[in-house]
Amino acid sequence: MISKETIFLYTTCAIVVLFTAVYLYYRNIYSYWKKLGVYHLEPTFFFGNAKERVLFKKSFHEFHRDMYFKFKGHRYAGYYLGRRASLVILDPEIIKCIMIKDFNHFTDRQTMRFRTSEYITQMLINLKGSKWKRMRGQLTPAFTSGKLRTMEHLVDVCCNNMSDFLNENIKSEQGYDLEMKDFFGKFTLDVIATCAFGVESNSLKDVNGGFASRVSKFASLSIMKRLTLYIVLLFMPGIARFVPLSFFNMEVIQFLANVIKEAKKYRQSTGQKRNDFLQLLLDSETDSDKNDKTKSKEDVLTEAQVVAQSVLFLIAGFETSSTLLTFTCYELAINQTIQDNLREEICSVLKRFNGKCTYEAMQEMPLLDMVLMETLRMHPPVAQLERVSTQDYTLPDSNLLLKKGMPVQIPVIGLHYDPEYYPDPYKFEPNRFSPEEKAKRSHYVFLPFGTGPRNCIGLRFALMSTKRGMVHLLKDFSINLSKEMTVPYEYSKHSMLLKAKDGIRLSFNKLSA
Repeated sequence: MISKETIFLYTTCAIVVLFTAVYLYYRNIYSYWKKLGVYHLEPTFFFGNAKERVLFKKSFHEFHRDMYFKFKGHRYAGYYLGRRASLVILDPEIIKCIMIKDFNHFTDRQTMRFRTSEYITQMLINLKGSKWKRMRGQLTPAFTSGKLRTMEHLVDVCCNNMSDFLNENIKSEQGYDLEMKDFFGKFTLDVIATCAFGVESNSLKDVNGGFASRVSKFASLSIMKRLTLYIVLLFMPGIARFVPLSFFNMEVIQFLANVIKEAKKYRQSTGQKRNDFLQLLLDSETDSDKNDKTKSKEDVLTEAQVVAQSVLFLIAGFETSSTLLTFTCYELAINQTIQDNLREEICSVLKRFNGKCTYEAMQEMPLLDMVLMETLRMHPPVAQLERVSTQDYTLPDSNLLLKKGMPVQIPVIGLHYDPEYYPDPYKFEPNRFSPEEKAKRSHYVFLPFGTGPRNCIGLRFALMSTKRGMVHLLKDFSINLSKEMTVPYEYSKHSMLLKAKDGIRLSFNKLSA
């Protein structure tokens, strides 16, 4: 019989051997950038360079902004997320090569292949290589200038609903206080539902939040799920395909999928056709006419693909546009002179166009465009972009060879706050985006929607609807800080997206005639 002392000795030895093996394994991994002679920060055991983020000590945006300045002075730098090495690019010329010039080497985004729904895996943002290229080509016709112009009157209906809501609720000179992300989230979802799916909606009249309330929780995950995601991401990415997890709230995804299926079923049963995003997808879907020889196998979409792109459009459009509107109003509430100047521009242009917010009228509002661009600089919806090398690639003007599969990060928020490109970067200054000022700096230090072939496909739709929303607001209402609003706001440390910890609370007042 083995004695307790012997069992204890064997157990102790096994633990020591295990920890030694793990230590040597991580030490070898963490020597990757040193062996290549690439500047990097010394990683922390297990966490790499991401300890503050993983432990929620910093928000996602603050973390990537601060990381950028730790690397400032270098064209690129090595970084470790857990045990995964990636390269951070700071040089605008290298960014240009990765995003555009040598795009064929960086066509893919970094994705975690969790065992999850097809509605997630088939989304455009998760597709790679030829599958991504084919899907992108099928979706692009939905966002042409001609298509957007046919949607303008539908956006205006939603804008009028928004104005009516404010007029009905502003009861006194003290104004009407609102949490802006919730308010603009409802407006944005109404715009998308109407323009892209042919569903008439007025979420602002729904006292319970309804549809908008459900969608706004698309990224809400329990603490346990967040921790599990980080553990898999940092330490065991190889087992991701066996783990039933997602960065999305699957209850919301399933709810949206059912909404899309119902809209599809209604159109098929009534024979209704509309010139919108959903119809574009339905026309490419595999249906009863499977023997149609005019369509190649690659040209037809499955129901899962149709639902996946529709859900992505709802979520991405909701998040991007509502965030831009929220922080534009926040900055205008702080900078009243800029708000007054922008209102003067809007009213002057509308007067020349008989009060109508036409496409041509929108082209004559340069300050509006500059205000939105400066908001996107200071408050980009995403803090960083990521690509993956699909082939071995030598970085321009260097001897550094990136192996196939190496992730590359572009710290958007760091570039946006670099005083080398934007003097006094914490000041809201729309004139930075005048033609003269833009000509003084690289195009690749302003990347709120990415750039190149894999930029945000809905960029033009988002800006069109956002501009029209701001025109309708500013011509009739003044925007001020609520007494409950703290300036500056504090970032939420539990969200990967741009979010204020306590929300953005502003007050609206009617303008006198």
